[in-house]
Amino acid sequence: IIEVDFLKAIAGHYLINAAHSQDRYAKQQIIIAEIVQMLRDCAPRELDSIFLKAWDEAGDESARMRVVIDQVAALTDPGAYALHARLSSSR
Repeated sequence: IIEVDFLKAIAGHYLINAAHSQDRYAKQQIIIAEIVQMLRDCAPRELDSIFLKAWDEAGDESARMRVVIDQVAALTDPGAYALHARLSSSR
């Protein structure tokens, strides 16, 4: 267990907390926030089909935002970048 904790500490120091990682995380946060806003602005048109039923059943703005957040949470990194590019180009 000590070895595992040691390896986690090394990973945290050199990978997660590294300056270049922090820059990447900051850029990713911007991308995610922009995706949420763009997707909400054009929903339900751009929602994935698996989220349409939840959107239709959403009773208020908070529930609709939850559907948007659920879709964004389901994205992989490449999927998020692709969706961001697609939604940005259709603005």
